[in-house]
Parts: sequence; C-alpha cells; structure tokens
Amino acid sequence: MKLWLVLRSYGVPNLRNFLRSHVKMAKLFQHLVECDQRFEVVAPRNFAMVCFRVLPTALEKKQIGFEKSDYQTRHLDEENANEFNRKLLESVNASGEVYMTHTVVEGIYVIRFAVGASLTEDKHVIKAWKVVQETANAILTTMYNI
Repeated sequence: MKLWLVLRSYGVPNLRNFLRSHVKMAKLFQHLVECDQRFEVVAPRNFAMVCFRVLPTALEKKQIGFEKSDYQTRHLDEENANEFNRKLLESVNASGEVYMTHTVVEGIYVIRFAVGASLTEDKHVIKAWKVVQETANAILTTMYNI
C-alpha cells in the first residue's frame, strides 16, 4: 500500500530521479570522507548510506610511549579509535544539526550517514560533513592535544 502511494504521488520517473539524487549526494559525502586522511570509508557505499570512521592513525599521538607487542598496539589502537568514534558520534548528534547512527562491524565501531529526507540537498550533505570535521577537530584538540 505504501509503495503504491509513493508511486502514485511521485510517479515512476520522479521516484527514480529522487533515488538517484540521494545516491549522488551519498557519493558526494563519500568523496568528502575520502579527501580527509584522518577518515576512512569502512564498507562499500550502498545506495545512499556511507559507513565511515576516524582512523586509528589519526590518534597516533595518543599512542606514543607504549612499549607493547605489535598485536597489543594494534588492539589498543582499535580500542582507542572505537572509543573516539563513539564520542564523535555522540557529539555530532548532540549538536542537533545532524543525526547519524552507528554499527559495529568485526569489532570496528562505524558511523553511518544516510541520505533519506525528501528535502535534502547537496548543501545539507556538505554541512553534515563540516559538523563531523569540526566535532572531530574539537575532540582531538581537547582530549588528545593533537
């Protein structure tokens, strides 16, 4: 019934354009993430969802002084990155400017950005990315003195 209403309201060509524009905006967000070396896209983008995180290497200053095995260091790096990404998501959502969700994939905390609102435009996607970057910068400066 819902699909019928959507098809009747938009029409197949307009619905197709609507979905394509959301995928295009997700590609834009993915590109913005990939341009910042502190972040990575964790999983291939599907439709209008981008899964990303701050890389453990962005938090390297925090790790200086550890004399652990490679395995222990990598494990600590991932734990710190997971905690940082958790705090990043909480802060981004607390800003009230954008809302994102998370998941954990193979022990990696991942932030999910999805384009889905009917009035979303490129400017909203760019603003969302700026909020993520500004929040990450603030947390890095405050917590990690990076």
